[in-house]
Amino acid sequence: MTTPAKYRVLIADDESVVRETLSVYVGSAGDMEVVGTAADGRSAVQVAVNLRPDIVLMDIQMPRVDGVEATAELLRVLPATKVVMITTFTTADAVVPALRAGALGYVLKSDPPERILSTVRRALTGRTQLSPTALDAVVGHLRAGDKRNELPPAVTLTSRESEVLKYLATGCSNKEVADGMGISEKSVKLHVTHLVSKFGVRDRLQLVIAAHKAGMVEL
Repeated sequence: MTTPAKYRVLIADDESVVRETLSVYVGSAGDMEVVGTAADGRSAVQVAVNLRPDIVLMDIQMPRVDGVEATAELLRVLPATKVVMITTFTTADAVVPALRAGALGYVLKSDPPERILSTVRRALTGRTQLSPTALDAVVGHLRAGDKRNELPPAVTLTSRESEVLKYLATGCSNKEVADGMGISEKSVKLHVTHLVSKFGVRDRLQLVIAAHKAGMVEL
């Protein structure tokens, strides 16, 4: 019987004790393995190009090149690779740029190992998951920035769009939404495109946050 291939993980952090601790977490997961580590952002990109990991656990504050810049560069070169930020910073100034750079997850080094591994697994399937503190920072940032004034005064949704939105709020991928609703992934993508347009936002994450602020979904 063939043993399933494990997800290949790269850990980037300038503190050796953090790299070692995260290696232990990843090693405890039967479906993952650490294939490399890096101590700064520039090395993270270089090592990733050489090793082609499935996912990178990326610190934000590192020497030479920080984690946000490294994430953006890495995803330009390896768009299929996923990135989860793991840091001690919980302010919007840290969280928002990381998400804009392309990170799919944002967890804290103080988070339980189960949450870190859960976030990694969700990112591997293309789903976004944030530590509760990071999510609060993003919501606070949006509220402070627009005070709801940038939301359309009245967003009218079809029953299908409302159902899709509820699935998105739980972090479901397009395939999971399609399976749950019994429709094609193409139809889901079309609904998401219409929702993004109606709410006047840029992406799925902002869509869910805007819908939450409007009282349409629960997070």
